[in-house]
Amino acid sequence: MKHADQRPRTPMSSSRQHGFALLALLIFLAMVGLLTSAVATTSALVARRAAEERLLDVGRQYRTAIQLYVEATPPGQKRFPLTLDALLKDPRYPDVRRYLRTAYSDPVSSSEWVLILAPEGGIMGLHSASPDRPIRRVGYVAPFEAFNQLERYADWLFYYYP
Repeated sequence: MKHADQRPRTPMSSSRQHGFALLALLIFLAMVGLLTSAVATTSALVARRAAEERLLDVGRQYRTAIQLYVEATPPGQKRFPLTLDALLKDPRYPDVRRYLRTAYSDPVSSSEWVLILAPEGGIMGLHSASPDRPIRRVGYVAPFEAFNQLERYADWLFYYYP
């Protein structure tokens, strides 16, 4: 006995339902892909901003350490450190004098720091080797006001020269 509201199923109505389900699944997967891409892009930007801030902090520490080294130079000694390790333990004194607690790596590149040599010898500063473009390009204040509008991290020079 057939009820009036029961219609016989045809192969065509079943394939329409499967087609709709497949279309809904494809739309859902596309939305998940877009969301994942947006999250990954945002996450990469946040990580890059953090590395940029770390570069500023580490560069400032090296600049300050070189300044302290120069200002603590005894008469008759070289004014600038010959190596970055001299900032960790000043070889000019018998007691331990530290201007940095640890040697820092370049946070924005996997390469070594590029050293800036003083005219009379020694190291007066350093900079990153990264050719990447900085995210923040304005708003820097002394002693880093020259960083405003610079095109590459490698152009950010952290140095001290009295």
